[in-house]
Amino acid sequence: MSTSKKTTQNFLQKTLRNEQGIALLLVMGVISILTFILAEFTFETKLNKIKIYNQQDKIQARLNAEAGLNFALAKMRLYQEGRNKIEKDENLKSAFPSSDLEAILTEPFVYPPPVPQKANIIQRTALDEFLKKTIFNGEVSITFNKVSGFLNPNGLRLKPATNQGNGLGQIKEEQDEAQTKTDEITNDQQQSQGDKKPNTPAYVVIEKKLVETLQRLIKDKNDNDEDFHARYANVDSNYLVQELKYYVNDRGSYQGSDLQEIEAKFSQKNVTPKFGPLSSIDELYNLPSWDDALVDLVKDRMSVHEVSVIAVNELTLEDLKILFPAINNIQIEEFFKYRDGDVDKKIKGKKFKNAEDFKRVITGELNIVTESEYNERMNSLKSAGLVIDTSGKLYKVTSRGTMNNAVVNLIAYVDLPIKPQPKKPTPPGGAPPAGETPGQATDEDPTGAGSAAPPPGQKEDKPQPSELLRPRVVEIRWE
Repeated sequence: MSTSKKTTQNFLQKTLRNEQGIALLLVMGVISILTFILAEFTFETKLNKIKIYNQQDKIQARLNAEAGLNFALAKMRLYQEGRNKIEKDENLKSAFPSSDLEAILTEPFVYPPPVPQKANIIQRTALDEFLKKTIFNGEVSITFNKVSGFLNPNGLRLKPATNQGNGLGQIKEEQDEAQTKTDEITNDQQQSQGDKKPNTPAYVVIEKKLVETLQRLIKDKNDNDEDFHARYANVDSNYLVQELKYYVNDRGSYQGSDLQEIEAKFSQKNVTPKFGPLSSIDELYNLPSWDDALVDLVKDRMSVHEVSVIAVNELTLEDLKILFPAINNIQIEEFFKYRDGDVDKKIKGKKFKNAEDFKRVITGELNIVTESEYNERMNSLKSAGLVIDTSGKLYKVTSRGTMNNAVVNLIAYVDLPIKPQPKKPTPPGGAPPAGETPGQATDEDPTGAGSAAPPPGQKEDKPQPSELLRPRVVEIRWE
């Protein structure tokens, strides 16, 4: 073997036996793996940090929205005190109508306050100083909207039978009797009531108005939308209301002639009736025959909460048609021109001051209905628990909380309950209030004897002014 070959073999053997190169490769491999792990760990850490910050922003935005609602409730508490004071003072009531006070309530609120473009340096500096001293993080905006939809589907709930021993038969008899809305009364009642018709049950009034409203809305939509007409031309408004009536009444209370058909429809759609009052208007979507298009058509005209007051200065076109179904387009135009004014013709609107002012305009200036027709409509509404006024009692409060990119909307329905008026005891020989029998003991008159009638020539006591109770939240939604 030559010397050169031996030298090459020795070099190769020494190189293969040299462990220093392998160690270097191992170290470099470990460093590469650790670098990848560190990069992955750093990415995950930053990602989790961003998630935590976003979660903090969401929580802060939610807290801001809740703070906005608390501010709205405090504002409504002040409004409640002001309304009660105005109602008790006739001079103050005429000088400062409650509708003006309500206009102050419904003014939107925004924080931080926007800086007007025309603000001078002093105003800008004062606003900056104010913001530096506050500890409120983020933004909040609050809006108030009066709930104008006064048809309450919960008004369809039937009164339970007074004689429990007769069961469903008694319920059906009472329902049939109410549905006929008979005008027959006894001779004694005629003499004591001055030939007045007996009060129609509230659910009959609500049912009739719901059917009328659905019929009109569907007809108007059919006339203007061909696709809607193709799908809903043969919709039976009365059946829809009966289905709703079955849904909100207690189990076994509804005894209508189409009971079996309605039960079959619920079973077919695999929908379980609630058998109780609606807590949100969105529950209408649960009804098997009420699809989205029908619910969207009517839900703004309804409220599942006790409205009680029809605010005439907030009446919409549909609300006006509900109150006066025979009103024509010319009268509608004149009504809104009177109330809201006309910019083109430079006519300034005249807001109604009170219920009497509304009656005067409807029966006199605009001649929409006669006074007797107006009184009949108002008595019908009163039997359903609705009265005419210029200020409402149910409000939709929208509080929008913001923190960086997080936005939370809180929608709350806030009610100002009206303090119930004490019932007047039955005078001797007089007719008892509706739903009571002569000689029946009440909380105000435990003996049932009634109080004596006022002496001849003496006027009866004036009705007590309405008093609002503390505001309460009746529904909350998060968006």
